Amino acid sequence: MINMMNDIVKYISLLIISLLFPLLTIACKDAADGVQIPDNWIVISTDKIEFAYEGGQDVRNFQLVTGIDESELQVSLSNGEDDWLTVTTQNGRLQVLCERSYVERERSTTLILSYDDNHQCSISVTQAKAPSSADVLIKVTSAEATSQEEDSKDSDGNPLTIAMSCDGNKKTYYNSKFGAVTYPFYLTYTLEQGHTLNSIVYTPRTDSGNKWGSFDEFSVEVSTEDQPNFAKVGEYARGNGVHTPFTIKFPEGIVGVKQVRFVITKSYEDRVSCAEMEFFQASENRFDPASIFADQLGTILKEGVTQKQINQIPNKYLKETAQGLLDGTYSMDYRLSDYRPYQNPVIMATKNKTNKYSLRDNPTGIFTKWGETIPVFVGKIPQGRKISILIQDVSGGYNNFREYELDEGYNEVTADVGGLIYVLNHVDDDIPLPIVEATDAQNKVIRDNTVTLHFAGGKVNGYFDIAKNTEDDWLRILNNAQYQDIDVLGHYSHLTWKVEDFKKYNTKITESIQNLDNLVYAELDFIGLVKYARIFNNRMHCSIDYKAASPNASDYRTVYSDNGYANLFTDISVWKQRFWGPAHEVGHCNQTRPGMKWSGLTEVTNNLTALHVEETLGIECRALTDGWYQSSYDLIVKQNIDDDPDNDVPHCIGYSDDGYNKVSEKLVPFWQLKLYFIDALGMKDFYRDLYEYYRTHESPSDTGKNQGSNQLDFVRQVCRISGYNMLDFFKAWGFLCPVDTKLNDYGTKEFIITQEEINQLIEEINDCNYKRPHTEVYLITDANYQDFK
Repeated sequence: MINMMNDIVKYISLLIISLLFPLLTIACKDAADGVQIPDNWIVISTDKIEFAYEGGQDVRNFQLVTGIDESELQVSLSNGEDDWLTVTTQNGRLQVLCERSYVERERSTTLILSYDDNHQCSISVTQAKAPSSADVLIKVTSAEATSQEEDSKDSDGNPLTIAMSCDGNKKTYYNSKFGAVTYPFYLTYTLEQGHTLNSIVYTPRTDSGNKWGSFDEFSVEVSTEDQPNFAKVGEYARGNGVHTPFTIKFPEGIVGVKQVRFVITKSYEDRVSCAEMEFFQASENRFDPASIFADQLGTILKEGVTQKQINQIPNKYLKETAQGLLDGTYSMDYRLSDYRPYQNPVIMATKNKTNKYSLRDNPTGIFTKWGETIPVFVGKIPQGRKISILIQDVSGGYNNFREYELDEGYNEVTADVGGLIYVLNHVDDDIPLPIVEATDAQNKVIRDNTVTLHFAGGKVNGYFDIAKNTEDDWLRILNNAQYQDIDVLGHYSHLTWKVEDFKKYNTKITESIQNLDNLVYAELDFIGLVKYARIFNNRMHCSIDYKAASPNASDYRTVYSDNGYANLFTDISVWKQRFWGPAHEVGHCNQTRPGMKWSGLTEVTNNLTALHVEETLGIECRALTDGWYQSSYDLIVKQNIDDDPDNDVPHCIGYSDDGYNKVSEKLVPFWQLKLYFIDALGMKDFYRDLYEYYRTHESPSDTGKNQGSNQLDFVRQVCRISGYNMLDFFKAWGFLCPVDTKLNDYGTKEFIITQEEINQLIEEINDCNYKRPHTEVYLITDANYQDFK
């Protein structure tokens, strides 16, 4: 019985132990070594952590009870992965690193330390609201001007008063009272008090009008709360007819600014206008790209930059660039480039007395859409230099462009027009267009003035450069192009045309741009610019213009409509049939004025160089094939050689009564001089020397004489330079006919030649005892010139 009782006790004991064992195991989960975890498992300050918007760090020591390993401690944030805090624990230290804030609100979260669900502690973390990272626009409380136009409105019906210059709308504008202003002219703005002035942005008229009134020479004066009298703080000269926005910076800031006065002493067309005048106080919390990027161009991240740092960047463009660099996905193709200097085209145009060649020698291969912001990093700009970008959309016409001046470092440009982007980097120095021809001194100028730009925004379109790219490159560039048009650079020419047309005609781009190069060079050679080392230091820009009714030429470009001219530049098989269009327009740009372009010759002597281009292409002269020789003989020569002065016909026939006509007939004597002197007599430099004379000497109209005097001087200089007495030739062609008229040749001008002036010139030339030419040079043609040797 006793044994039975013992067995029962043992059985019950084992049963109790078996039931209690799981409970003991659960209790032992508090610690790996079986020690139970108390409620006070960690000793740490749980006081709230408060950060200023600048960020910083907070370090707190902590102790864990015996049995808990620090590696088992878990750290989390109540808002998930908050990208503005980084929390670490090591050797009993809790470190909370807070990034600088650019958020205009308070940030908060709860930091949670835990061992398990039953053992946790929390610390509240906040960061103060940040000031805006953008500069503050200072409110204009009133504005005054020397005068304002009060009786008229702009094309949209808006007033033209001074209030329009500070209404926050760059489409409206202020205009001085119509008519020329008297200098000095004053614009005075009273600003909201309590601000520091750090910069001013002056935006000239942005409408499609004439842009009259853009500031050229002016000074800026300010008054402050402490110094109520105006004091000059800057003096500026922008150049005549510069219509781009202009930023004035005051790095030290003008504290307590009260009023700003513009004292204008010269403006475009002696009017004064302004679309918007903006005054800014610099942000106290402006993002510094140098905190992320290791270089001024934003191409390399600083060592150790983290994802959380990038997440804080308030500027989305900089953030996207930094993210791409961090991920290794950012392509620098076309975005990062060096832009060499080119001579300002005004310089050679002045020396050569011609139109100005291109401003757009530096295409970027980047385009933008209207309203987009273009972030641009700019490397070192040489002292006193100006670097700008030009954005152009020729679907609105060639003049549909805007220029934006850039500063060193980071810039943002909001595109007032979409389109292709070009860099304007111009110097006064004589730098040859083909860089391989540069001397050591010129190469130094190029190196010293080359500027590096990084376009961190916009889209890549690409461009072709015959000096760098191959035909295989072209296929890749063309297939990747995203914009409607694309730039093609030759050695002497620059073509901008539709991507669609290049694809349609499967353009052999190297041959196409060489055709255009050869055309330009042939004309330069004919007028002596090669011989006399006067070749333009800029390319000839031939561009599509979607608004052009027909091809035309002006300063900086020749343009062609998209309707009917596509294959001219894109289908090389038709070049010889269609070259005349660009040869004619480029000829306009190359007309030496007024020596070879006096009134009545605008549509004449440009075709002299076009005929030379035709000759270089091995094409039979159209003066022969189109019957110009016969028609001109019948119209002019026949009447002038019949010995009846009453029948004499002046060379300027037609212009006095029925506009631009008979241009082919008027051209013939100029081409005959070429056939006689250059082809028949072998005087290869005849026209080169004649053009050079007019480039280096005044013409009569330069001294105030009428246009007829220029024609007589042409007779004089042809005889002098050739050494031949060509009076009979010029009499036959009506150059020595008395005329008293007004010629409507893109503007009406007096054209007077008196019999007395003719007699004096005849006597002067006869006294020089020049050689006598063939008696009938007026009959020379491309078919018979050898008979005149």
